[in-house]
Amino acid sequence: MKYTIGIDYGTLSCRALVMNAETGETLGGSECGYTVYDKALPTGEKLPDRAALADPAEYLQALEKVVHEAIANAHIDPKDVAGIAVDTTSMSLVSCDQNGTPLCMQEKWKREPLAYIRMWKSYTATKAAEDIGRMAKEKRTSFLAACGGNPSSEGAYPKLLETLRKNPELYNEIDVALDLHEWLAWVLTGKMQRSMNTMGMKNYCADGKTLPSGDFWRSIDERFENVNDKLRGDVLSWGERAGELTEEMADKLGLPAGIAVASCALDGHAPMMALGLKESGDAMMTIGTSGVLCVISDHHEAIDGICGQSFSGLVPGFYGYDFAQSGVGDMFGWFVDNCVPGKYERMAAEKGISVHQLLSEMGFAKPVGESGLVAVDWWNGSRSIVVDQTLTGVITGMKLSTKPEDIYRALVEAAAFGMRAMRDALEDKGVKVNRICVCGGIAAKNPLLLQCYADILGSELRLSTLPNSAAAGAAIAAAAAAGAYPTLPDAMDALSSREFKRVTPDMQRHAQYEALYEKYKKLRKFFGENK
Repeated sequence: MKYTIGIDYGTLSCRALVMNAETGETLGGSECGYTVYDKALPTGEKLPDRAALADPAEYLQALEKVVHEAIANAHIDPKDVAGIAVDTTSMSLVSCDQNGTPLCMQEKWKREPLAYIRMWKSYTATKAAEDIGRMAKEKRTSFLAACGGNPSSEGAYPKLLETLRKNPELYNEIDVALDLHEWLAWVLTGKMQRSMNTMGMKNYCADGKTLPSGDFWRSIDERFENVNDKLRGDVLSWGERAGELTEEMADKLGLPAGIAVASCALDGHAPMMALGLKESGDAMMTIGTSGVLCVISDHHEAIDGICGQSFSGLVPGFYGYDFAQSGVGDMFGWFVDNCVPGKYERMAAEKGISVHQLLSEMGFAKPVGESGLVAVDWWNGSRSIVVDQTLTGVITGMKLSTKPEDIYRALVEAAAFGMRAMRDALEDKGVKVNRICVCGGIAAKNPLLLQCYADILGSELRLSTLPNSAAAGAAIAAAAAAGAYPTLPDAMDALSSREFKRVTPDMQRHAQYEALYEKYKKLRKFFGENK
């Protein structure tokens, strides 16, 4: 065995890399973008507010492109590739027929938004999620603990209930509904399998296998009683062999037929394999389009406001805890795209840096709290602690002397405060966070932002030096599935990254941030309870 390929599907693009399965060295890679449809379908039909859809045909085209280019850029013989794995955005739901074909690829449904891939940040199922949560609380169902007491509208059940209510005929034609990485594994192998990662962390299965009962779903809507049939399938853990690459897909990708295809993970979780996180108290913080905090522990507690928690839902053999923020990079991007005067763009161009870097330099040159601004990070709703996707952002303390860099810094601080609130929710229940490793494009590009996070958390952060830790994690899963190592932890020992940039908190600034953090918590409580 020589090489494996990891493929990471993010919100806006697909990225592949080739890994040396003996040394962990990452070789050539490739990237291909695709469209998020939030205004209209490819066929022109307008979409409702807060929809975010994807066309599976574009994802398949990207798959072929990045695999061919990654192999070429790595200068390897494709015959030496032994395994492949895919990670994708969380709860991007694919509704398929019995053959695994997404319904939007049928002529009958190509103009129906509910037949497309409904991405993680598609929040049109909020009412359905609220109805499920309300009924679950009335019936005191045990599955609520798995989603922190509040089902998210990102999940499969709310999206399927929304489909049933809006288009019963389409709902009835859905034979199976899968998370995006489960569907892509089916495309690669010709076999339909489920992921412990998705089932445990996103589909209310504390044990990764036991779905809420049909009787409960009947209490929501009698037509919904058999919804679990659409979520059927054998459940595999990270790094297990999902099957072998079919001849058809081998021909398209230029790879040997029969190589191992691994059961992988969601993009917010897959980097844990590449970062070598497999000890109780290990945590991964992702700062990207959204924010993620994943923690593994030998200690179990029910945590309110969490996105998901289950045994072996992350690293096998540990309880996994998953928190997330709906908008981080999106929030910073919104501000730069809509609220920054042209002179700042000219200043950034003259210095040869991005507007984000310029605003960071100017904003963080000032003492903590000087601007008087405190913001709440709800530009795209709230996924954790206060679970409500209808919530909106808040900035307080604005005055005539407020500068764009002050607002930008307040937004960064809000995102960091949100991350601290998630960390504190675990530690308040006795779930310790010992080591925090960081990944994500924003973290790598903006050292001042990362220092702010360290200062607010009061913890050392270890920034991954990997160019794409999610794709690297997928490649490690592929190595385990191909039999190069006895277990996934063994593969992680051999192949995970050893290089981190350590960011040490300034404890004086940490103390100064305490007053702002208390204001942030008061704002969250007030606006979260009085929307």
